[in-house]
Amino acid sequence: MGLFLDRRRMIASAQDFDLTSQSADDCPYDDNEAVCYHEAGHAVSAIILNVRFDHVSAIHSDEYRTGGRVAFGDHPCDWRLVNGSSIDHAANYCISLMAGMAAQLRWQGNEADLKTCGVNDRDALDTACILIAAKNLIAAQRDSREVKLIKAWAWREACLMMANPRACRAVCSLARHLDISEQETATENDVAEIVAAEKVTYKPKRFSSRLLFVE
Repeated sequence: MGLFLDRRRMIASAQDFDLTSQSADDCPYDDNEAVCYHEAGHAVSAIILNVRFDHVSAIHSDEYRTGGRVAFGDHPCDWRLVNGSSIDHAANYCISLMAGMAAQLRWQGNEADLKTCGVNDRDALDTACILIAAKNLIAAQRDSREVKLIKAWAWREACLMMANPRACRAVCSLARHLDISEQETATENDVAEIVAAEKVTYKPKRFSSRLLFVE
């Protein structure tokens, strides 16, 4: 049963990017309910941010080393295609990558072990951030200042989004659907209907490339 962090604590957690700064060799997903909330966070945020995907699944995958995943299909929002999109779209994708952990944090509270989940999310985020920096003619490395700034911005926006009560309710609705559904999947249209039913409105703070040039 989730603890549900209150909005005040959730907003405060947005300042602590150390929660997502460490990677792990393995990503144990023994709690299917936690998987459902994690993947629901990705999918709901993607709808809010207009990041296209095919379906969301809470089915374990040895191939992807995850307990579930958001499948992008032929839609141009995979991190490998971020370089061909606008900076705003790429930045929104970064938020969506962090929204899984943010949703898990909101649901599980201090029981959420964010340093042993979302390994693939963090790897994809590193690549996306490097590509965003390249759009600004900056040759950034994984541990560079520029990448850390974008990652911290994405984590903060993901936490603030999950602190939104309507977004949180949408995540809960989708997580319950994934948990009780025999197929443990939902299409993009299914998720869009859930978000629309909750009348979710959230607009992240616009990513500014000036952030990368501050001394």
